[in-house]
Amino acid sequence: MCVSFVVIGALQAMYGPAVPAMRERFGLSSGEVGLALSVHFVGALLGVLCTPRLRRVGNRLFLVSALTTIAVGCLGFAAAPVWPLALAAAFVAGIGFGWIDVGVNELFIEFYGADSTGVLNLLHGNFGVGAVLGPLLVGALPGRNYMWAFVVCAVLSLAVLASVGSVSGGPRTAPTGDVRWAAVGRMTALFMIFFVLHVGVESGIGGWETSHLVSLGWATGSAAMATSTFWLAMTAVRFAISPVARHFTAQSILMASIAVMTAGLVLAHWGPAAPVGYFLAGLGVGPLFPTGLVWLTEKLPGIPGITSYVIALSMLGGVLPSVVGGSVERWGPDVIPTVLAVMSFGALLVALAVRSLPALSAPESSAASAPPAEKSARTSHGTDT
Repeated sequence: MCVSFVVIGALQAMYGPAVPAMRERFGLSSGEVGLALSVHFVGALLGVLCTPRLRRVGNRLFLVSALTTIAVGCLGFAAAPVWPLALAAAFVAGIGFGWIDVGVNELFIEFYGADSTGVLNLLHGNFGVGAVLGPLLVGALPGRNYMWAFVVCAVLSLAVLASVGSVSGGPRTAPTGDVRWAAVGRMTALFMIFFVLHVGVESGIGGWETSHLVSLGWATGSAAMATSTFWLAMTAVRFAISPVARHFTAQSILMASIAVMTAGLVLAHWGPAAPVGYFLAGLGVGPLFPTGLVWLTEKLPGIPGITSYVIALSMLGGVLPSVVGGSVERWGPDVIPTVLAVMSFGALLVALAVRSLPALSAPESSAASAPPAEKSARTSHGTDT
């Protein structure tokens, strides 16, 4: 499953570096080429929203379907003779991306229980590895041979299929007749806002750190290299968190991470220390998404589809860098760390609100049908929270 996350990390990051070669191959404008990533995003969103229904077919068939869909989409994108077929293939690959993104997260949380914080950070660390290696692979291939990078993703997806033969079972569902839906709605809304804000900080730093550093007098190349250290910090901290996560609750790791992220963005206001501040922010951002998913399932146990809905809405965080851009147009590049720090502080306030609310109790029938280890894990999480 870690290899599957390397694949989707690489896949998401390869469209941009492949733009020049795609323009040459299909004779397109920059705007037309940009449709590939947009279509991939639409497919991923559809895949995320459809994951709860697809998972009903069972874990093994779900994984086979998702991995095969990614492979078909990647091979189709690489071999498409005309642009409309390439867009259709990008859409198919996006659907598989969404299925893997949500489904594997849910599988890890269900299987590892109390230890899921560490393994989810490990899983998302591999996503970061793919996001680094994908563009490097595209850059290493000459000219129109960029399509071989997508072939590599397809081959890796098919290789993962060899490991799912022993996977069994299906998603654990629970009757929801006794659930307090008003409380569920309130908690879900808070988590959605939290995910949108911290994803917005992540994408905002990635999109605007270089511009801020250039405005401080950095050369463009050096500023871009400094921005890469943000992504490196975000990926490395996930691997670092993994072995120690079992000694801390998901809530404590998440609150500490938000504090580090906010402190880094405050430090970024001071010119000489700006790159250090962004690096520190990367250390804070890294654990938030995987650890936030664990915290979500601790606060809302037994609610079907909740992970899919929160992840789907979190994608809106990718729109928030446009807010940073609007602020730059009005007040100049010096406002970049301020806008990002406001988002970070907002995420902190929302997290504090979530922490103040009691976790919902899992329905009795769900607890009764869960394995003994999971019952123990739920009980211990309830005490921690």
